[in-house]
Amino acid sequence: MKIAIFSDSHGQVGRMAAAVERERPDRVFFLGDNLRDGQALAGRYPSLPMDVLRGNCDWEAGPDELLVEVEGARFLLVHGHLQRAKSGLDGLMAAGRQAGVDMVCFGHTHQGLNLPAGAGPWLFNPGTAGGVRERPGYGVVEVESGKLSAWLK
Repeated sequence: MKIAIFSDSHGQVGRMAAAVERERPDRVFFLGDNLRDGQALAGRYPSLPMDVLRGNCDWEAGPDELLVEVEGARFLLVHGHLQRAKSGLDGLMAAGRQAGVDMVCFGHTHQGLNLPAGAGPWLFNPGTAGGVRERPGYGVVEVESGKLSAWLK
């Protein structure tokens, strides 16, 4: 299963839609900032499963984290601000260990990170889909029989 992962779009729904058209994922994770962008993307692709959560710039109601299982792989989806991602990876690693997941997907920092599991869960940040302070980017994760592969795009 192919998953496209977006975060920190800050109004750039078109960039995410272009990536969906290019990648043709089976599922989408949207990690917040801006929640409405994730909802708008879901509206454009109503048959594409999407997991959408809120970030630190979102005032609308929505989940702050989600636990998702895909083909035997477990994911913790967070924006990252509540785990203090800008101060380091310890909070994310601890949250992932506590949840017992294979991968923690987070945003907030606007910087891509693809750090495979060592002593803890795999940490994955797709960067900023909106291109705010960094070049625009997104992530792709493939799951096959519980095994993960991941790329920053």
